[in-house]
Amino acid sequence: MFRSYEWKVALKYLSIKGHDGFVTVIALFSLFGIFLGVGALVVTMSVMGGFREELLNKVIGFNGHVLYQPFGGKMENYDQAASDLSTVKDVVKVRPIIEGQALAMMGDNGTFALVRGVKPEDLKSKDLVSSNIVEGSLDHFGEGENDIVIGKRLTEKYSLQIGSDVTLMSPRGRITAFGTVPRIQQFTVVAIFEVGEFNYDSSYFFVPLKAAQTYFQYGDQAGGLEITLTHADMVGKVYPLLAQRIVDAGLAGRIIDWQQLNRSFFNALQIEKNAMFIILSLIILVAVFNVISTMIMLVKSKTRDIAVLRTMGASRSSITRIFFIIGSSIGFVGTFLGVVGGVYLANHLQWVADLIEKMTGATVWDAETRFISEIPSKVDNMEVIAITIVALTLSLLATIFPALKAANTDPVKALKYE
Repeated sequence: MFRSYEWKVALKYLSIKGHDGFVTVIALFSLFGIFLGVGALVVTMSVMGGFREELLNKVIGFNGHVLYQPFGGKMENYDQAASDLSTVKDVVKVRPIIEGQALAMMGDNGTFALVRGVKPEDLKSKDLVSSNIVEGSLDHFGEGENDIVIGKRLTEKYSLQIGSDVTLMSPRGRITAFGTVPRIQQFTVVAIFEVGEFNYDSSYFFVPLKAAQTYFQYGDQAGGLEITLTHADMVGKVYPLLAQRIVDAGLAGRIIDWQQLNRSFFNALQIEKNAMFIILSLIILVAVFNVISTMIMLVKSKTRDIAVLRTMGASRSSITRIFFIIGSSIGFVGTFLGVVGGVYLANHLQWVADLIEKMTGATVWDAETRFISEIPSKVDNMEVIAITIVALTLSLLATIFPALKAANTDPVKALKYE
């Protein structure tokens, strides 16, 4: 237990003035270093966690949790297959889809297009799209064979609006005596969505399933089934059940979950996150070394005081505790301020970025290069606890050597040479 006089002496040394003011300044720099290191680590981990969560939600919300792909790329009786798979436990929705590539022409401008054919009712049930319609409506989507739904980024780039015409050109055209003629069909924009992921908002086009069947020459077939589960983490449990149901239903194809489709991407994100944690922890380590030097300087400047305390009856353990309180106080206060400041900044990061952009005119966050419209940030309580433990552990370890050095001071020699 720490005694009251030990706290008093420690706090007195932390507020020293006069000729010891330099040590106080160094101590403040040490505290500030820990504050910056902890704060930077909290913000960085929050941004990387938010980035992963945002992309994961966008990818899954756009593509479903599991994709069934028939061998040969086409399947008949897709409604019956969807009905069979819908009865599997934890399966929420099964949507037949057709996906193909085309060249989208808007006047004299052209761009690559990923065209996805879906049933009108399925698109309305896809929350990521239906809840993010910024112009137009899905109410009448599918009533016309030439209806098309496009992303906000595309409309901004090519000055499109509701009622604008988009011409799709597919290289998989019809064969004539003069060779293969690309299929060309004109569609009318009936709704515009903005999900916040640049690739989706600029490259994806939704058309009615029947229109996609005609355009891509699928007849009365579908290109696959998009399966949505109760939660993304249910994939491991549901995957074997789906595989067995596919066999029982006599379907010929394979199933791929979101982890398999995006394994390399999300693994890279996790590796980068771990690397950033280690690298930014070095900032805290540098600050901790500064704490060690501060404590050694303090012990050196207080050699006479230590000797006086020893002659007055203070034990070696009391001296150790006094300097342990000093060092740990610097670490604790720096860590506390860093955690509070880091969490606050992480929760208001977009506001800070907008403020910097207004003040400097520079672009802090460019959606076109970072794929997400706003800076993502998700504060993970477990990560904050881990950062706090690391910072406090390093700070406490830094106080051990200076505290033991102070405790081993010989009072006779110290007073003799004063």
